[in-house]
Amino acid sequence: MDRHDLAYLCDSANLHFLDVSLPETVKQKVYQLLSQHIPMTVCRQDDMDAGQVKLAINCLVEGYKYRVACLVEKHDIEQITRPLSLQALLKADSQLLQPKALSDFAGNLEQLGCKVYVYGSYAYEYLTKEAYVRSTSDLDLVLYPKDLTHTSEILNLLQQAQAQSSIRLDGEIQIHPDWHVSFNELIAVFPEMNQQVIVKGIQRVEMLRLEQLFEGKLEYATTTTT
Repeated sequence: MDRHDLAYLCDSANLHFLDVSLPETVKQKVYQLLSQHIPMTVCRQDDMDAGQVKLAINCLVEGYKYRVACLVEKHDIEQITRPLSLQALLKADSQLLQPKALSDFAGNLEQLGCKVYVYGSYAYEYLTKEAYVRSTSDLDLVLYPKDLTHTSEILNLLQQAQAQSSIRLDGEIQIHPDWHVSFNELIAVFPEMNQQVIVKGIQRVEMLRLEQLFEGKLEYATTTTT
């Protein structure tokens, strides 16, 4: 299980909404989406009870977009999968987002053994068929490289795709099994190994030097695990 993964709930799942002031109409919309087998998204699992998982879902109610977080019991989760693949999004709408540039981008990443997935507004529009995407929406991606020796090539491909797309690309790349880094932040500092970056894990956020990530020197991170 990782952040941004999709969690499919059983029909009898009971949601514990974290925002006590959430309007009833929003709660009803969440349950409506779940009844249509729309998945929720895995969040950071900080300070969690062993039998619960924190999930979130984006929903539209009366023209407003809500990000709704809740707790569910682990036994109410039927399946957890990786997010929507970029290839699946492009196949669903060939007119979307300069498809040639992004299709080439996805294909080139695949040749490098790097999986690329979509989360955020574009993913939820695909899943629900509702109008989540606005003119200002980023295309949120999460990349899973198989081999970090290709990091420089992957970052170059990201820059090329951004230059050819009118949509801003944002998101993360997995640099270590426990840590994701903003790829835009990584582009700005790579390959300066003494540079620090914000790293995000399933349980917490840290600041680590690139050399710690790329060389496996994670003593500090290990000692601060909760």
